[in-house]
Amino acid sequence: MRHMYGIELKVPAGKLPGFYAQVIHKIGDYVNVFDRDKLLFIIENQTELEKLETILEKSNMLGDTFSLLLLPSATTIDQLDDIGFVSQNEHLYVYADQVAIVTLGDPSHSEDQWAATEQLREHILGVIPENTQQSEAYLIDQSLIPLAEGIAKAYQVKLVWHHPTK
Repeated sequence: MRHMYGIELKVPAGKLPGFYAQVIHKIGDYVNVFDRDKLLFIIENQTELEKLETILEKSNMLGDTFSLLLLPSATTIDQLDDIGFVSQNEHLYVYADQVAIVTLGDPSHSEDQWAATEQLREHILGVIPENTQQSEAYLIDQSLIPLAEGIAKAYQVKLVWHHPTK
C-alpha cells in the first residue's frame, strides 16, 4: 500500500482545444505523473502535488484533490465504485479518507482470532492478501473503526492499524 495524491483536471468552458493541449504538455514537462484516470492525475508525493497544483491554478483548471491509497493488484474489493477505482494503467486505488486498513495481530489465540474475523467479516469492504511483510489485511469503512476495536476487545485480539495509523 502506497499513499498517493489525485488531482482532478477541471476543463474550463469556452477554451480552444489547443489551450488544453498546452496545459497537458506543460504538466508532462514539469510534473512526474505516476498514473491517470480520465481527468484525474495521480502523483506520488507532496512536491509533485504542489507543482501540479501551481500549473493548474495558473490555467484555472484546478479541480478537487484526493488522498489515495495504491493497493496491490491482488486485493479483492466488493463494490469498488463506492470507495475507489481502477486506473487506465490497471492500478487499484481507494480514497484514503473513506477506508481503514487493519490486520489482526498475535495469531497465538487462533480461535479468538477466527471468531473476531468472522464477526468483522460482515463489515469488510475488501481484503489485501498476505505478503512477506504482513498477514492478510482488511479494508473497512473508516466510520467503523470503533466497532472493529470493540470486536477486538470482546475477543481479546490485537488490531494493527495500517491506515489510518494510530
